[in-house]
Amino acid sequence: MRVFDPFEELRRMQERISRLVDEFDRFSVPIAERSFAAPVDVIDESDRVRVVVDLPGFEKDDISVYIEDGDLVVKAKRGEEKEEKGRNYLRRERSYGEVYRRISLPSDVDEERIKARYRNGVLEVELPKEQRAKREIKID
Repeated sequence: MRVFDPFEELRRMQERISRLVDEFDRFSVPIAERSFAAPVDVIDESDRVRVVVDLPGFEKDDISVYIEDGDLVVKAKRGEEKEEKGRNYLRRERSYGEVYRRISLPSDVDEERIKARYRNGVLEVELPKEQRAKREIKID
């Protein structure tokens, strides 16, 4: 015998509404104006912060990485391919547009020694931590 759980029913309804809104948003914005979120991992290691961003399908020249106001900014733009005349798509789901991620960084990052590399659709940014000496504060 199944017990009625109103919270489970509300959760299912919320999921259905969320999917419906996502579908509506996907088709209401022209492809050229779409912005996509790229999955990001931010890993705090002992001597550095490592940021890993999935950017499949982008060329290295389409990606820009910079520091702005203490944040790491990753932008990537993929232009839409020219559609060939006479080509009949049965389904077209590949997306085009821009990826923009802004990641807050700890204040102890050495901006002069940041390194980035892009391989197989994955951008990895290494942000070395600054070595600051501890200063004892005298208590009055």
